[in-house]
Amino acid sequence: MKSNCPLLAGAITVVVLGICLASCAKNSSPALEADYSTKIIGHWQGTVGDLKETMSIDGDGTFVCQTHPRGFIANTLSQGVTGTIRGTWKIAGAIITLRITHETKEHLGNSIASSTIAAFTDNELVLKSDRGVTSTFQRVRSL
Repeated sequence: MKSNCPLLAGAITVVVLGICLASCAKNSSPALEADYSTKIIGHWQGTVGDLKETMSIDGDGTFVCQTHPRGFIANTLSQGVTGTIRGTWKIAGAIITLRITHETKEHLGNSIASSTIAAFTDNELVLKSDRGVTSTFQRVRSL
């Protein structure tokens, strides 16, 4: 019984450290609207509808988005089929507009997509579409 105490203490330490790190990430201060265009640059991961998305937003005004189906059927039957969307982006106020210039394995009806930035911190970006769908993205420090 005594030999399990160091393992239990180590496990508790890891859990507490994880909770502390998670709460620090959630408590980062909101970005100012005037800084959205510079703070959004980087890599983001999130879920939109039935797709997992990884976005790379570059400082030159371009973006690349990789989409991956999610769910049991999609993951087992699609065998990891990934779609790619490329284009340009701009932010005016709290509205981000994506102009799609190229797509692979995607069937997009519109060549322009706009969303409202509902919340934005260093590590989290929440977008709300004009249809009322909210999507949350987490910053990825390295891909």
